[in-house]
Amino acid sequence: MTLNPCIDDLMEACWSILYTGLDLPAFEVWRDQALECLGSLLGPDHLYAKSFSKYVAEACEMSLLIGGGILAAAKEEIRKIGGS
Repeated sequence: MTLNPCIDDLMEACWSILYTGLDLPAFEVWRDQALECLGSLLGPDHLYAKSFSKYVAEACEMSLLIGGGILAAAKEEIRKIGGS
C-alpha cells in the first residue's frame, strides 16, 4: 500500500462513518487503522500521531471531524516531503 491511498482510504472511511451513523465497532477499527497508518508513515512520536491519539479517543462526531482533519494534514505533509 502506498502512502496516500492509505490515508485516502482512511479519510473516505471517516466520512462514511460520519454520514451513515456513528457505528462504534466501525469507529474503533477506523481509529486503530489510522493510528497504525500515522505511526508507520510519520512515526509514533510525530505531532499528528500524538494529536490523533489524544483527540480521537472517544467515539463521537467531533472525534471523526478532528481525525479526518489530522489525516488531511498528514497527507499534505507527506506530499510536501515527496511521499506518494
